[in-house]
Amino acid sequence: MKYEIIGSNMQYLKITLAEGERIYSDSGKLISKTDSIKMTPRMVGGVIGTLERKAVGVSGLLTEFACTKNNGIVSISDVFPGKVFQVKLGDGEEFITEKDSFLAADDSVKLTIHAMNLGMMMFGGEGIIFQKFVGPGNLFIHVVGDIIEHDIDGANSVQVEPRHIAGFSPSLQYNIKLVDNIKTAMFGGVGIFLVNFSGTGRLVTHSVSRYKLITEIMSLGMKQQKSKQ
Repeated sequence: MKYEIIGSNMQYLKITLAEGERIYSDSGKLISKTDSIKMTPRMVGGVIGTLERKAVGVSGLLTEFACTKNNGIVSISDVFPGKVFQVKLGDGEEFITEKDSFLAADDSVKLTIHAMNLGMMMFGGEGIIFQKFVGPGNLFIHVVGDIIEHDIDGANSVQVEPRHIAGFSPSLQYNIKLVDNIKTAMFGGVGIFLVNFSGTGRLVTHSVSRYKLITEIMSLGMKQQKSKQ
């Protein structure tokens, strides 16, 4: 499998597969493919796994792309402006992503649902449910806006607004932390809680919150609609 990440502000992923190679992608991400690529729905974790994915608000079925002859090309993208980020996973190596950021992965990469701890479920807002990927193979995620990568070395922790989390190494510990004071919570526009990551590992964040981007677009649309009335 060969890949190219193409573009600047709205990047897409171009993958070239040799005969017999397969990848899978989140549903609805296809731009184009050659006729040597066969598309089929793919269940992850059987019926139970499919129902779990539907229950947490992600696609119940994924799409598998298999090359049937010669070399085949698949182009995939997200609907939001942003960047494609590649994670190279070794045998048994894991990476956890926000439920909406998954783009594509090698056929050898396993996918499961990952629930955050009770504190996150009670107070974390967006990002309660994540997805866990287990190598070996390539994993591609989509980061809204620009990619901000943190290599946490154990000396300092990093606190992140929950909606800006794109993915992280499971070696990191995380917990909920109140913002510094109530005024910040009321007027700072970041919510009441932050997620505190500590330990050692990699953390990838969005420069733009998917939720805030949607909210701003909807607000702008409503204002324009009112101005026409």
